[in-house]
Amino acid sequence: MKKFIAYFKDGKFEELMGCLAIAVVIVPVIINIINRSFLNRYSTTIEAVALFAYVWIGYGFYGYLYKKDAHVDVKFLVNKMSPVTRAVFDIIRDIFILIFSVFMLYWGSKLMIGNMARYSTGTKIPMAIGYAAVVFGSASSAIRSFWALVRRFFKKQKKEETKE
Repeated sequence: MKKFIAYFKDGKFEELMGCLAIAVVIVPVIINIINRSFLNRYSTTIEAVALFAYVWIGYGFYGYLYKKDAHVDVKFLVNKMSPVTRAVFDIIRDIFILIFSVFMLYWGSKLMIGNMARYSTGTKIPMAIGYAAVVFGSASSAIRSFWALVRRFFKKQKKEETKE
């Protein structure tokens, strides 16, 4: 059970899903290019699959990027800060990301539930699949930012206890 939890905690699950999403973007596009060039056909279903995979890459792995500290940041400004200012800035950033993630989780869930019966144009693929990326990525980010804040506050308490 510990290995299973570590698989999610370390981001290995999201890495695997990301690799799959990238393959699902590339392969259908190549298939459609071949179909258009040589067979004079075009598949809207294949195009929709590639589009949804692209949406998953953009939204679904927001929490993974947060875990890897690969989110958009202002490193040039942060590197000029003193360690105390940087710690405060990191806490403010984590709080902002938590609030944003919870907001996106709420609205993504509403959109996903509301679009269960709607389908992508010309296909039988539910629109909810795209909105599920927002839910997955926002939930992952909210959990990771919450635990980052908990770790920051408990880390400070442990340092204060060792000084006394």
